[in-house]
Amino acid sequence: MKKVIVIGGGLAGLSAAAFLSDAGLKTEVIENSPKLGGRAYSFTDNNTKDIIDNGQHIMMGCYTNTLHFLKLINSLDTIKIQSRLSVNFVDRQSGLSVLKAITKLYPLNLLLGLLSFKALSFKDRFGILKLFSRLPFKNKKSVRSLSVEKWLKNENQSIDAIKKFWEILAVGALNSDIKQASACVFINILKKMFLYGNKAASIIIPKTGLSQMYCPASEKFITERGGVIALSEQVRSLEVENGKITKIVTQKRIISGFDYVVSAVAPHSFEKILPNEYKKEFPFEKIKYSSILSAHIWLKENRFTQEFYGLIDSPLHWVFNHDRYITVVTSNSDHLLEKGKEELLEMICCELKKYFKFFDMSAVTSYKVIKEKRATFIPEESFLNCRPSVRVRSIKNLFMAGDWTDTGLPATIEGAVLSGKNAAREIVLLPKA
Repeated sequence: MKKVIVIGGGLAGLSAAAFLSDAGLKTEVIENSPKLGGRAYSFTDNNTKDIIDNGQHIMMGCYTNTLHFLKLINSLDTIKIQSRLSVNFVDRQSGLSVLKAITKLYPLNLLLGLLSFKALSFKDRFGILKLFSRLPFKNKKSVRSLSVEKWLKNENQSIDAIKKFWEILAVGALNSDIKQASACVFINILKKMFLYGNKAASIIIPKTGLSQMYCPASEKFITERGGVIALSEQVRSLEVENGKITKIVTQKRIISGFDYVVSAVAPHSFEKILPNEYKKEFPFEKIKYSSILSAHIWLKENRFTQEFYGLIDSPLHWVFNHDRYITVVTSNSDHLLEKGKEELLEMICCELKKYFKFFDMSAVTSYKVIKEKRATFIPEESFLNCRPSVRVRSIKNLFMAGDWTDTGLPATIEGAVLSGKNAAREIVLLPKA
């Protein structure tokens, strides 16, 4: 039986281990942290005792690999899937506008939904529809050197359409400024969301904390099939001989006797354990990061009625309603990281008041601000051209996973799961080393 060591217990590592275990391979996951989950996890807030996420995540019906993974580990009951797309947008002037797939008849449902989106003028709505009609014919060559902003302007999208529709969509999907992010990746995401059937654009939200969505089920699935989960174990180096990893050195032991290794850690962590002579194969110096800021706010009385809202033309991007508290999320939030928590709370509450007249800062009973400084990579063309593939040329038994690898997707849950699935698929097809 082939034995595989998976370094990293986040989404990429756990999906790789789950798919490997399902194929009958002996798998061991080594995780530096005392918990599973990587950069998508939940924890118990000390003050309120509520389970909160380090950052709210939205998934979509086009996340086919994520849905496959959750089905595999018997965890589909932890998510809520919309029957069809429905997103509440709030504008300071016009109030609530709903972008909704009005019927179940694809693609008529999406077309009618866009035409009914009252946050934009009819001319802008029609312009967006024209762009969508051209999406199936867009290829990478035609937009290779363009940013999202430049592409949208080339497509004659108005300033209002960009600000009130495209920017919310792009920043949420890519966690990057549209001046930096590659149009190639954005177009790829748009195609998956809007051109792959009725369910593809439906929003998916976890019913539980992120960790509860997949960590216990993954661990159960892997260990029941003979796998091992090792927590609080830091990999310190990889020893390579004759183009193969022969030993993995941790602070607790030296591991040998395995056939293959999957690296499913962030690039800055992988760089630390990789021998210097192999680092030139990876684009470490070209990776730039973007942050996500989340604020969980508890209220005396929660008067928010919808599950989530997108805010138009605001430094805050999304508001999620969890009954006892709300979560406010700002993607691409580097400009906010230097602000103190009290200053951020005041800014957030002032902004919420502009969009929701009923909101009152005096109703806040508790809050927690979370800054994820290296939440995602920025999908710039210079990095996208050299993202590492699943196979490592110079080390025969090393395979790469993680949202930064060459999945064709931005740094999303779907990208992480797909990378783990790709690594598992490659290894399953290989003979015992």
